[in-house]
Amino acid sequence: MGLKKCNFSVKANPRKAKGTVSEQNAKLVKIFMKKYKNSGIVKELRDKRYPVTRGMKRRRKIAAGKRRAQKNKRK
Repeated sequence: MGLKKCNFSVKANPRKAKGTVSEQNAKLVKIFMKKYKNSGIVKELRDKRYPVTRGMKRRRKIAAGKRRAQKNKRK
């Protein structure tokens, strides 16, 4: 599918280990999911689900500009 390659690793620091093993594992999963979402893999898969036409690209570009303008207006 031509996805970008990502290699995630999340390690537990035994010195900072607090709580039970299941709590530590839950924290590691949470950190992993955060890295996974920030990487953009899900967005890339969603974008490649079907071919994007020129019109769709144009509409996305206009919508992104509007979002940026609203964001800058709030600041």
